[in-house]
Amino acid sequence: MDREDRSAVLYAAAFGPAIGLKVTISYLRMKRAARKAEKGFHRQLVQAGLPREDARLLAEEYGAAISLRELVGGLGATAQMRR
Repeated sequence: MDREDRSAVLYAAAFGPAIGLKVTISYLRMKRAARKAEKGFHRQLVQAGLPREDARLLAEEYGAAISLRELVGGLGATAQMRR
């Protein structure tokens, strides 16, 4: 391993945790906003006359768009598309 490779590894080791923390905080903010939007969507559906159970199911599906499993699963699909 030459000097340039070592410096890249040290750089990644030094800044990796900070980047991971920033990504985690951003995800949690996004998830909180999705839950708030889900509640508002549910409230609007009920006000429009949709039965509560149907409104709940639609709102849950709406809120599930921001799911860690979906995001990670999408990364795998994106990687396969590049090949």
